[in-house]
Amino acid sequence: MTRLATACAATAALCFVANKAFVVPGAAGNIGAPVRSAPQALAAAAAPAESAAAASASWGLAAAGLCLGGHVGLAVASRSKAARKAEGEAEVTVKVASKEALKYVETPQDQRLFELVYLQYTSEYMKGPMYWDVAKGQGGLPHYAGEPMTKNGQMTSNVIGNLKTFSSNELAFLSMLFFGIGLYGNIQFLFIDPQWAKVDAGGFFNVSYIVESLLLPISFFFHISCYIQRMNGK
Repeated sequence: MTRLATACAATAALCFVANKAFVVPGAAGNIGAPVRSAPQALAAAAAPAESAAAASASWGLAAAGLCLGGHVGLAVASRSKAARKAEGEAEVTVKVASKEALKYVETPQDQRLFELVYLQYTSEYMKGPMYWDVAKGQGGLPHYAGEPMTKNGQMTSNVIGNLKTFSSNELAFLSMLFFGIGLYGNIQFLFIDPQWAKVDAGGFFNVSYIVESLLLPISFFFHISCYIQRMNGK
């Protein structure tokens, strides 16, 4: 800003000089002068060449001042533009440097962690059904895509089919309930109210005992499903 102010002051001074030069010295001297006598007027008219030379010199000085002022103004504008451009480039350089400083640099520990995670992921991926195998096309493996039956040598919830949506507590309750009802039906059918003897006497089976007795083997499957869900943390 100091250089710009100095240049502006110089330009103003040159313009002031040019303005003074535009005024004809003879005219400037005649303003406010007393009326001359005839001999003096004749003497003044006798030197037209000298006045013309002085006017030409004044116009030349004015043109030089204007030209010099224009060049100074252009130089100042160019210098100011170059300074702004340099400031913008410096700001961009600082931003790039700050981004480079904040850029993530992988450390050996991070690289090792990535290798371990990638190895574990690929190992689990190859254990599951999410890859193509000829035996799968022939139906040799029981696994379905996205529903592995085993994982790390342990059965998953997909083994128990539709019961995988039940929790281990719910399956335990159903197992105990079905076991009690099935045991009651078998005891009634065989011992307390013998149905074979009743049929031999010409009677009919009590169908409720038969239905209740069938719940006993079903309780065993509920028990196994409860154990699988417990092992899977469900």
